Amino acid sequence: MEPRTYKFNNSTLTIVFGDITTSKADVIVSSDDTGISMGGGISGAILKVGGEAIRQDAQKKLPAQIGDVVVSTAGSMEHQKFIFHCLTIPHDKKQAFYDDKLSNPEDVNHYILQHSVDKCFRLLQALDLTSIAFPTIGAGLAHIPLGDVAKVMADTISSNLCRSQKEYHIELYLYDRNHILKEMDYIDLFEHFAVRSAIAKLSKDEIPFQEELVGTVNKNIVRPKRSEMQHEVFISYSRKDEESVLPLKALLDENGVPYWIDKDGMFSGENFKEVIVDAIETAKVVIFVSSVNSNTSRYVIREIGCAVQRNKTIIPLMLDNSPYAKSIAYDIGDIDQIDYTEPESANKKLIASLAYALGKLEQN
Repeated sequence: MEPRTYKFNNSTLTIVFGDITTSKADVIVSSDDTGISMGGGISGAILKVGGEAIRQDAQKKLPAQIGDVVVSTAGSMEHQKFIFHCLTIPHDKKQAFYDDKLSNPEDVNHYILQHSVDKCFRLLQALDLTSIAFPTIGAGLAHIPLGDVAKVMADTISSNLCRSQKEYHIELYLYDRNHILKEMDYIDLFEHFAVRSAIAKLSKDEIPFQEELVGTVNKNIVRPKRSEMQHEVFISYSRKDEESVLPLKALLDENGVPYWIDKDGMFSGENFKEVIVDAIETAKVVIFVSSVNSNTSRYVIREIGCAVQRNKTIIPLMLDNSPYAKSIAYDIGDIDQIDYTEPESANKKLIASLAYALGKLEQN
């Protein structure tokens, strides 16, 4: 199977079918247990090529927890400077996952994958390196479903690349030791990266979402019908502020408030403007995430104008002190703002505002 390459800002991600130990990247990522025994799978293959020095050096950094990343020498591997050991399974079966807040297996898997990939990127930056080769972390001996691995790794890798202007070269190796999987078995993985790459280009170029996705995403993905939309809140924001919106999404999830945000509306071949209008019309409240990015985005400006025309309650969250765009200032300049530079302190006020707005609208 041929490699597939996706572009994110100045960086590239290439999906490679083959043996990760043949990579020429600065770093190879290994998926290990918390004892870094390197007894099989990807870690066993790395040990075989790089030698016992890798395991000995890595084990000096123990103890470590599930979700941690341990850095070791690359031993006798020809091209690598370091091995990053992502700890995905307990060495002792009696060892519990240390975060008691995450009892659902899906939440645990999501935490392990996201935390591991984020830590790898922080280490890459700290070590001033620009290339890294990932396996499908946890899809082997940790038995994390490939579909879950595909989504979380696509989201986390692309988010890190979109935040940076550096030129990174990322490889994601797929290896089928039994030679039974076909290209179609990885379609979820390809689709997630295709979508994220398209969204990254949109954030950079400010071009219509639908036009860019048509050629890159599975055309069988269809937008939800208006009658199927169940959300109460529409989030209007710039995709450049994606990371800053994560606390807001987490807050709404924790409080059971259904919301619509464009990154979650995966579709193609439909009129994007109609999707936005339907989503705004369905919502009872529009949260406007105000920033220097959103106030210069013509799409956000149009969304706020659409919400005002339809008499929606609008709650402005201020990510920074940048002034409103003139048309937005005209429409909502007299509405009280919530300072969201410190989300934790602002969350109580936001939830109170939402409760009031949703309750008032339900009574009318």
